[in-house]
Amino acid sequence: MKLIAGIPAYNRQYSVCGVIHAAEGYVDEVIVVDDGSTDNTSKLAKRAGAVVLRHETNEGKTAAVQTLINEAIRRDADVLILLDSDGQHDPDEIPVLLKSVIEAGYDLAAGSRKLKESKRKGKRPFIRPLGQFVLKIGLSTLTKKRYSNPECGFRALSRRAMEVMNFRGKGFSVEAEMLYLADKHGLKTIEVPITEIYVEDGSTLNPWRHGFGNLARLIAWIS
Repeated sequence: MKLIAGIPAYNRQYSVCGVIHAAEGYVDEVIVVDDGSTDNTSKLAKRAGAVVLRHETNEGKTAAVQTLINEAIRRDADVLILLDSDGQHDPDEIPVLLKSVIEAGYDLAAGSRKLKESKRKGKRPFIRPLGQFVLKIGLSTLTKKRYSNPECGFRALSRRAMEVMNFRGKGFSVEAEMLYLADKHGLKTIEVPITEIYVEDGSTLNPWRHGFGNLARLIAWIS
């Protein structure tokens, strides 16, 4: 099987190389989509051994993930592993996701920091659970399955899952839309426990606004 790791990145010159080096031992190729960075993200990612695709302007995470999926299909990947460039996902847990897709036959394996077996590293922002709660409740009303951590971007997608991921949203709604599309197309999905990692220079999104924003997009998708 051909395995590709895909990393969306925006101004992550100080963290993306470590993610690349840690992921490359588990996959055949690592692809980074530099979403219009103004620093040396592209240059350093290339030096670290990744294939780098660059957006000339910052188009948002959804566009970056769509580019990764399209490129993985073009390169005839059987499984695409998506992980963030800021160090909040542990590449050494890639085999946990792959096992669900390759051995257990799921189309989409999503990491969850909320499952009982998960471990935590770093301090969780106190307001984050509020936005997560809003998104979780909203998504559960639109799909047949309740997800414990629907905004987590650490995922493995089968070829079948890749082929139905044509996103309508923008910005950071991609994780929720991915689960919505998986349900819409009758794909088999599963959540697997991953380490809960928080870094000081991680996401700067307002979690409350992010949760309500994604909920509004979910409602729009079915209208």
